[in-house]
Amino acid sequence: MPFFDEAPQVPVPPRPAVERRGEQRFPIPPDLPIRTGLSLVGRDDTGAPMSDSRHNWNWKGRLVDFSGEGARIQMGPGVRGDAGDSCDLLLSIEDFEAVVPSEIANVGQTPDGAIFGLKHRIEDEETWRKYSLLLEVVALGSTLALTAKQATADESGFAVEQYASAWGSRLTVWRRARKGAVAAFELVMNDALVRAAQGEPLEYLAGADASLAPPADRDRANELHRRFHWVVPCLSAAVPEDVRKFLRSFA
Repeated sequence: MPFFDEAPQVPVPPRPAVERRGEQRFPIPPDLPIRTGLSLVGRDDTGAPMSDSRHNWNWKGRLVDFSGEGARIQMGPGVRGDAGDSCDLLLSIEDFEAVVPSEIANVGQTPDGAIFGLKHRIEDEETWRKYSLLLEVVALGSTLALTAKQATADESGFAVEQYASAWGSRLTVWRRARKGAVAAFELVMNDALVRAAQGEPLEYLAGADASLAPPADRDRANELHRRFHWVVPCLSAAVPEDVRKFLRSFA
């Protein structure tokens, strides 16, 4: 549709360098379908370990928040752990899984059980790649903030608004002149973008500039759709509900 070419080009701030210390902590959106567990040696009522190995000791939990250096996970009342205990943080979404070597840094008690503060002990690049992908998915959506908004429609008949993040995401929204209904969007995710208009299928482009980027090949398109599907539940409160609903209809 022609209004895809009418978006104001608001620069995306440079993405923060990847670091593993002192990074921003991201709360886990309730709609993100992430499953979480902890591989941890069980302890009896006296606090003594019930095994010499954490192999097959897998406990379900709920990820509260995470960062490049650690995470907090809510565990049930029957799970015991002490600061210094080694563990593996188990994360999965659909068919994607990541096992993150960690250590319990602190334990806090709540009426629903314990919250374990974890310090990650990631030593190999493949584990870091998987973990950082999940971290990036949450960051791409949750850090979006309004950067530009047209009060009235231009000659194309659409009003444009944009949201951007220092993590390399940019969401452009086109609204119809009458009633302001959402008509189309374009979501930049670092080096690629996904876009669609009402009544049309999603398009996947292998680049952040829609005027230059070629269509993504099948494998890249599948990867972009998966990322888009995960980013949408993470959209920040700065993105209006009608926009989030419009994007959810494509996810």
